[in-house]
Amino acid sequence: MRTEKIFLLALSLCVASAVHAQDPQLSQYDAAAVMLNPALTGMFENSDFRATCNVRSQWSSLASNFLTTAFAFDMNQQGRYGVGFYMDNYNMAGSVNTFQSGLTGAYNVSGPKAKHTLSVGVNLGLIYKKVNDQNLVWDMQYSGDHFDTDLPSGENFTKMSRLMPDVGIGVAYRSVDRNKVVNAFGNFALFHVTMPDESIFRDQVSKMPIRYSVNGGAYITVAEGLDLVPEALYWRQGADQQIQAGMRCELAFMNGIYSAVLGASYRVGDAIIAQAGIKHKNSMYRFSYDVNTSPLNHYTHSNGAFEFSIVYLGTLSGRDRRLQSKGF
Repeated sequence: MRTEKIFLLALSLCVASAVHAQDPQLSQYDAAAVMLNPALTGMFENSDFRATCNVRSQWSSLASNFLTTAFAFDMNQQGRYGVGFYMDNYNMAGSVNTFQSGLTGAYNVSGPKAKHTLSVGVNLGLIYKKVNDQNLVWDMQYSGDHFDTDLPSGENFTKMSRLMPDVGIGVAYRSVDRNKVVNAFGNFALFHVTMPDESIFRDQVSKMPIRYSVNGGAYITVAEGLDLVPEALYWRQGADQQIQAGMRCELAFMNGIYSAVLGASYRVGDAIIAQAGIKHKNSMYRFSYDVNTSPLNHYTHSNGAFEFSIVYLGTLSGRDRRLQSKGF
């Protein structure tokens, strides 16, 4: 058996035995606004609804990859309210699967015509976590030089899945003054605030840690048709934390109908991320690639993850209004 396969099996065993893992991560976290912070639900201008989709494949150079798929839809109601829903699925090498879905809502405290918006939001959802023991191997199946899955595992689990309620809250600030060169934004959110018991095997109580998320940055208009977006994210969940900072550039061409999108960021101790994409009218398409820099690169050969996202803003009336907000 190849070293990569043995490593992945060991990694899956660690995840399955603890079943106390951190939430899935996205390099293009800003493309999934509803899941970044529920207070961002419906907080956009000059459109009625927003649909987002993210697909992330991680560590594909190992025997099997970790796949994250996410979809969200939210609507703006009179510039004051936001409603929506989300769902995402995190498949960890086919051994452990976590599915989350729920409803999300936000309220714009500042009012629909303010040049600075302050919103609060909440998400109410469910988390379904399942362990697929058919894809796992155990110490009793090691025959001296390899794992033999035909041997008895010696394990007998009566429960292999769990359904849990989930609640998240957040607050978000945005500057939306088109006459300003710099429009700052900042978000703070708490996820899993009820700390549900996520123990699948039921042998002991295992509270899901609260995830604290802080995100901030600015939209900077350097010149007509040229915008820079420096942005950073920090979150902590139990003993795990993530720090990511970077810059995105949007350069308009063809009379502003199209914009080229380029960017780079660094996730501390984990990966260097490059992204490229295009914005066409109300849609933005982006692709990013993570170059792994952690000790795991000995097994991944520096291959980390590729990720693709789509963000679409539209109107229910069918009119094609050009989006002029800084919150695309």
